[in-house]
Amino acid sequence: RVHFNVGGSQAVEDSLKVVRNATGGKSLMFAFEGGYHGRTLGASAITSSYRYRRRYGHFGDRAHFIPFPYCFRCPYGKKRGDCGMHCIKQFERLFETEYHGVWDGKAEESEYAAFYMEMVQGTGGYVIPPEGYFERLQDILEARKILIVDDEIQMGFYRTGKLWAIENFGIKPDIIVFGKALTNGMNPLSGIWAKEELINPEVFPPGSTHSTFASNPLGTAVGLETIKMLQEEDYETMTREKGAYFLEGIKELKRRHKIVGDVDGLGMALRIEICSAEDSFTPDKAMTDRIVDEAMLGNLEVNGKKYGLILDIGGYYKNVITLAPALTISYEEIDMAISMLDQLFTRCTSPGYV
Repeated sequence: RVHFNVGGSQAVEDSLKVVRNATGGKSLMFAFEGGYHGRTLGASAITSSYRYRRRYGHFGDRAHFIPFPYCFRCPYGKKRGDCGMHCIKQFERLFETEYHGVWDGKAEESEYAAFYMEMVQGTGGYVIPPEGYFERLQDILEARKILIVDDEIQMGFYRTGKLWAIENFGIKPDIIVFGKALTNGMNPLSGIWAKEELINPEVFPPGSTHSTFASNPLGTAVGLETIKMLQEEDYETMTREKGAYFLEGIKELKRRHKIVGDVDGLGMALRIEICSAEDSFTPDKAMTDRIVDEAMLGNLEVNGKKYGLILDIGGYYKNVITLAPALTISYEEIDMAISMLDQLFTRCTSPGYV
């Protein structure tokens, strides 16, 4: 069952109501470091950036933030492939004894109601988790009756090659929050989907979520047309194939340029992490800023024509170029993008750059 609202943060607020109602009023949530869920009071309480809360006093319902499986910058100092999924073991450890602060072993009940998660971190820099991580996380949460809330506001509607990003990871959520690409900026519309036992009118009465413009006629018409258009072409195959092609291109950039520390991608959500040329690891925000400024000058040349690039920057250290092109981008346009990025990286690292 679906309830609509007008923006991502508002939909997150609605999901929090569903969670609290279903868990007897529990107000504490797990969320990921690097996660972003919005800037309303409730949403900012589960968003890891303190700067969104700093001005507004104490947040008694601030989430317990868990390290995301960011393998390139593993907070535990491990390496992908031989770590034995150390990060998930550290999360599971919280439930071993009541003295870790989240679990009452006698009552077999957690103080935390739900885990809010982005399958691929958006503002955090398009960080993509290792295979098998979310399946193991789901087992831990389900065993302790902790709900899974999947935030698809940035990655939903085929950005990652599936209608919902969570479909890439083999787990099933209790609640999905969606927005953005549903109407693509044409009119405000967002929403939540929840399992029937959580949201049916008998347990979650009509009016439990509300906004003056929720379910507005123009927004729902645009949203319906988006869904129809997504059914007219094979966006799953299109996004996966073009995304794989784009990823190969940025992998080549990594081989060519020492400032590219990490690249990754899932569908048409791709990342290029800019680092110090000395070790290809230390975050280099200054170089990232230089690249962004240079890209805006509009003097990158491809096939005799000059272009500029508008680059979106994210990541924990604001050193990640996050690539989210139109799903309908052509292969020729991908080649142009790779060529321009190659020029940018060469230009910005040249000894004579001013």
